[in-house]
Amino acid sequence: MTTRDPEYDRFGPWVIEISEVDPPPPLFLPYLTRTEEPLLSIKIPRKIDRRDAQAGMNLYDYLITLYEEDLVILERVGDAVQARTFYYGDIQYLRLNENLLKGILNLCTIDMDYALRFNTVSSAIMQQLVDLIRQRYTGPVGPALIEENARFQEEALSFYFTRLLADEHKHNPAFQVLAAQAETAVGAYETAAYRKILLGIISKRLLESLHLSDGRELKIINRGRTYKYRGQNVYATERCYIPLDNISAVNWQKDPQNAAIINLSLETGGGHIFYAFLKDNPGLPAYERFLSAVMSRPPEPAF
Repeated sequence: MTTRDPEYDRFGPWVIEISEVDPPPPLFLPYLTRTEEPLLSIKIPRKIDRRDAQAGMNLYDYLITLYEEDLVILERVGDAVQARTFYYGDIQYLRLNENLLKGILNLCTIDMDYALRFNTVSSAIMQQLVDLIRQRYTGPVGPALIEENARFQEEALSFYFTRLLADEHKHNPAFQVLAAQAETAVGAYETAAYRKILLGIISKRLLESLHLSDGRELKIINRGRTYKYRGQNVYATERCYIPLDNISAVNWQKDPQNAAIINLSLETGGGHIFYAFLKDNPGLPAYERFLSAVMSRPPEPAF
């Protein structure tokens, strides 16, 4: 008589919340010694087709468990496990990218950048994971820094980004727009004739982005890349979440490849994050003032 393997029977491309029906993978069981009830515990499958999976195989790459004060990441390395515990304050930023069926959550600390890949059929539970972390990885709202950006032109956005912004206003009313960049043909702003012709031929386009804040966190929504070219279709949506207290430096620099573009570099303990704007974007002065205020405000007291 063949013994059934329940984990193998339920295995698929989806991220699964740990429960009585879906217990932790056997590989990770020796590391689960804590007794407190978790906020959320999930297992993320290996990127293998169902037909290549076998009963008794280690089928999951990660087990991530969130507690009230910290989170534990168990990572499969071959047939071994690497275990790490982080306080929420250790997390420098989160970046959630979804592109058709492919999803990736970058969870970045000072010394680690976990690239958690998932099928977007599991978008809801991955967003739940992100939201639980965001509720805990930074302090309360700081002093008011946000000014009304009268130069922000919502009508310049595409229908898709207009819908995203409406969703933000509805579900996250505390977040205000700091700046936005509409999709733009770069060649139209090039001054050198030969580059204008070249960029027109390759149809280089600066992609859209939205930059918002509630006074404690910076939220940036874009397409997961800066430019697209002729013949390229871009379907991704990326959301990057950065606690304002984690921004250690802000730099604005002219793009050496195109005088019409200015690049924004946000430095955190987990590395640099880059975004691009048209230099004459009317919303940039207010955004610059906001980031300058962030850099000049005193740090939160330790206790």
